[in-house]
Amino acid sequence: MSTLDKSNNEFDLKSISARDILIYFFSLAAGFGLLIYTFRGVSISDVGEELKRINFFYLTLFMGIIFLGTFLRALRWKYMIVSFKENVRIKNLFEATVIGYGVNVILPRFGEVARSLYLGASEKISRSSALGTIVVERVFDLIFLILSVVISLCLFGDELSSKYPWIYNAIYFGILILLFAFISLFLVIKFQNKIIDLIERLFNTLNLKIFNRASEITSKVIEGFDSIKTRKNYLMTFLLSPVLWFTYALGSYVGLLALNMHKIIQVDFASGLIIMSITTFGIMVPIPGSTGSYHAFCKSVLTMVLGFDVKISLAYAVLTHLLNTIPFVIISLIILFKKGIKKSFS
Repeated sequence: MSTLDKSNNEFDLKSISARDILIYFFSLAAGFGLLIYTFRGVSISDVGEELKRINFFYLTLFMGIIFLGTFLRALRWKYMIVSFKENVRIKNLFEATVIGYGVNVILPRFGEVARSLYLGASEKISRSSALGTIVVERVFDLIFLILSVVISLCLFGDELSSKYPWIYNAIYFGILILLFAFISLFLVIKFQNKIIDLIERLFNTLNLKIFNRASEITSKVIEGFDSIKTRKNYLMTFLLSPVLWFTYALGSYVGLLALNMHKIIQVDFASGLIIMSITTFGIMVPIPGSTGSYHAFCKSVLTMVLGFDVKISLAYAVLTHLLNTIPFVIISLIILFKKGIKKSFS
């Protein structure tokens, strides 16, 4: 049973099993193990020396781009939420997005639930419906991830595919997931009432309150899928998506300038695009904060494809990872303690 729409909306910590805890610590250990493996042969002092190259103008610009991307994601979300509530405040959407990022650093994939809970409490809307819009959001993200990888392949050709022989399989797998998602969303939206009615009849037959509650939550999640039914919402969501992913690629490029890496090897926006495309696979690995997985993918693309030295590549990975995680954790804590943790999610 989901905890998203419970009357008190508190997390049911008793539902966390020993298996969940074991899996979490296993993923945490795997991340640190991968981090140690990635940094083999390179000392902290070596990375520290490379970080002395920092150009503070581009570093400030890099931070600005990170939060611009966060704002654009919140704005895109607004056009999904408006399908069942108009005049949602962008401030609440932005704060919810920041909290989602902050929570994901500690608890992978739980940030989406935290976003839904926070926005639901702030705007007095169904948490489950908000979660439904995030499912749609992830479909759009997958579309543009595939496009960015395809563009990277067009720009770097055989050099990229030879270094990452699995990349075509990843594209094919992503397309299959997209097809499945589109067909599922289409059927769920088109036959929404029939599906809800079927679920309710099934659960009522079992005559258990917990299943009746599950039926209600399911209908609310499906309501969130309706965000793609309105043409204006669909158009704005689709238009903002490439702008958002352009911002991510631009941030990766500016990160190179922040360490003056353009003075070592010539780089351009395409360099940022391929870094963003490849490191996204590392971010998708369910490890807290993508610690280790991000660094491994970042090091590989910078050294194997762009030709940078291992030390400067790891310095770039450390710098960009810290600036993409720590600020969101800090700001999330400030928001939650200022508003009150219980009040933020209830």
